[in-house]
Amino acid sequence: MKGNKNALIGVIGVTLILQLLAFTLPGIAEQGPGKVWTGKEPVPTWWTWGDDFEKNKPVRGGYFRTANPLYIGLMNPNHWPVNDWVAMTYFYEMLIYNDGQFKPTVPWLAESWEYTDPLTCVMKLRQGVQFHDGTPFNAESLKYQIEWIKDRQNGAWSRAWIEPVKSIEAVDEYTVKWTFTKPWGSFLGILANVPGYAISKQALENDVVIKQAAKLTGKAKKAKKKIVNLEEKAKKAEAEGGEAAEKAKAKLEKARQKAADLEVQAAEMAAKAEGLKKTDVQPVGTGKYMLEEGSPGNFLKLKRNPNWWFGKAIGKPEMPYFDGILINIIPDPSVRLANLRAGKIDSMYVEESQYNLIKNDPNLNVYVYPLNWQASGRFNTTKGPCKDIRVRKAISHAIDRKAIIAGVTFGLGIEASCMYPESHWGHNPDLKPVKYDPELAKELLAEAGYADGLTVKGYMGNTATLQTIAEAIKNMLAQVGVNWKVDILDPAAISERMRSIDYDFAQGGWNWILDPDLMATGLFHPEGGFNFGRSNNEKAIPLIEAARKEIDQDKRQKMYWEIEKAVYDNYEDAWLYWPQAMTVFRKNVLGWNQELYLQGREGFWFSHCRWFKDGKP
Repeated sequence: MKGNKNALIGVIGVTLILQLLAFTLPGIAEQGPGKVWTGKEPVPTWWTWGDDFEKNKPVRGGYFRTANPLYIGLMNPNHWPVNDWVAMTYFYEMLIYNDGQFKPTVPWLAESWEYTDPLTCVMKLRQGVQFHDGTPFNAESLKYQIEWIKDRQNGAWSRAWIEPVKSIEAVDEYTVKWTFTKPWGSFLGILANVPGYAISKQALENDVVIKQAAKLTGKAKKAKKKIVNLEEKAKKAEAEGGEAAEKAKAKLEKARQKAADLEVQAAEMAAKAEGLKKTDVQPVGTGKYMLEEGSPGNFLKLKRNPNWWFGKAIGKPEMPYFDGILINIIPDPSVRLANLRAGKIDSMYVEESQYNLIKNDPNLNVYVYPLNWQASGRFNTTKGPCKDIRVRKAISHAIDRKAIIAGVTFGLGIEASCMYPESHWGHNPDLKPVKYDPELAKELLAEAGYADGLTVKGYMGNTATLQTIAEAIKNMLAQVGVNWKVDILDPAAISERMRSIDYDFAQGGWNWILDPDLMATGLFHPEGGFNFGRSNNEKAIPLIEAARKEIDQDKRQKMYWEIEKAVYDNYEDAWLYWPQAMTVFRKNVLGWNQELYLQGREGFWFSHCRWFKDGKP
């Protein structure tokens, strides 16, 4: 499940160890509703739709109503901004999903995969799957999508994520061969992320046509403007006569011909683009719901996909059970909660501060679960006072993590030891949270030459929760003689300060900790997108580079344990906590099993659907 929160707040995951190198969901035709798996591991416990999942029989019908603070934004996941990733998952499905340990082991639109050598992976695709526009999902559609992402002209922010892809070849209708420029250990993890959302080839081709039509129209307009200028020059040259007049006339005629050609081309392309819609406003995936209507700032309405392949594959063609989903845009969390309690919406993500208001509500089922995010403070380890590890240690030991969790997140958090949450396969189980020890902090500051105190600068986001955290940490640091001059900033200002490394100690963290390379590289590698030269851990960097190339899962895991140890020992960040989240359903919403969700995570979320007890809200 995905929600909306500030980048500081982090989260955890939990559960079943699915170390399946490849397994297969039930086939579309020949295998019917039976459970067919390949690989050495047994069927996971969350792969069930019997009484151990839900004793009540599913009922079709009704629109499921929820609320979000922001409209979805652009509806092509490869374009920015995207404000609601949950809504995105209703439209699109991935090739692979992550399991309860956030390993990309759950095959979905990709049925199986095999590395034939370190630079080649052969992937079998699911048969019988259709996009919302009726076109088939197959090797050609996936090949086109990956090449579309890699083409700079299409503006896909996810392009850098698939940089190691040298080529993708359609071997047959449902087989693709990936070739990489270098060994790529995080390949499957990337496909279990944004680049792995399957998008209709026809829809992406429409995007190209629309863009080309706009481009040609722009060129035609410029060509016409150029003619006006050349006409004036030609008149002046004609008055003077001679060779200059002839050249000006020839140049004008050439420009007129070019403008005429461009006008014809623009008209032809405009005719092709007529009636087409960009994927930014018309999502075309294979997901269980399709776009019905959208009103930015007001609501997003989805309708049931009657041709969803998965329900048919497991013998439950009535899936998904809701007729549709209505996502109301309500920025104020108190108003959202009021609508929930009044029965006007059926589910919502609840702020930590609202937990005590609803935890005992007899009309609601409240589920608290760890997310795979992380909250931390980031140090500038390359310049300023925090270049000294003793100062970093002092600041880290001066922070009472338990107090922050109890006082700011209302107990909805777990003390963090390092980058990856406890349930993540990259988590090093030998690492413990930094101990709150203000006396030790004072001793370390004195050793570093700051016995009389120290001033450090930094920043924090401007949400209410982050401001409260900032004030709490500021007071804790003051107790050991550290004056934290913290600025409360909006996201744009934070981005600028981060890029210029204009801080000593500031807001950090990471959202959606899936493949561990994204976080490790992003924060601690010199080329990482969020490093900007603030970290240069000589022990961690070669480990990060080696882990990227390793395709053996067991070896890769040990490498990330070493990476965590390297940044932990160097106090690269002040890791604070892994937040917990709340999801709330009205009691007439059935089909949610918390235990099974934590075991399967994305695997469970996408394979099990909710429904109304009586088929209506």
